[in-house]
Amino acid sequence: MSKKAPNKVLAPVVIAGITIGFLVSAYKYIFAANPRTEIEQNKQPPKNDALDQKKSV
Repeated sequence: MSKKAPNKVLAPVVIAGITIGFLVSAYKYIFAANPRTEIEQNKQPPKNDALDQKKSV
């Protein structure tokens, strides 16, 4: 019976792939989520200004 040498390339490639995937997901969550919330906040008119305008009229 001949012993097959373990593949020493596959494990680091798998670990690197998982690490890169995790870092990309974290980057998308942190940096891509912030501009969306800023845009959504700019679309909605402030409620306090509308009430102040009614009181001053």
